[in-house]
Amino acid sequence: MRFGRTVPEGFLPVFSVNTEEEAKRLLVLGCPTNTGGDFIAVELAEKQTLEKLYAFGDRLEALYDKYIMEGDRR
Repeated sequence: MRFGRTVPEGFLPVFSVNTEEEAKRLLVLGCPTNTGGDFIAVELAEKQTLEKLYAFGDRLEALYDKYIMEGDRR
């Protein structure tokens, strides 16, 4: 799991945010890390399908709306 302005070959974007800081916050909120510190999308850890990719994007959107967008309005 990565974030950035470009998508490395073989990766698909699942959700976009406004800033790099928001991307970092969202990954911390939504993804556990492995022993190497890499973020892991739980939905995609076992098998990667388009349905699971969409589910991950939907979960990121819900987290963004609840914790980042709402937090910025307070």
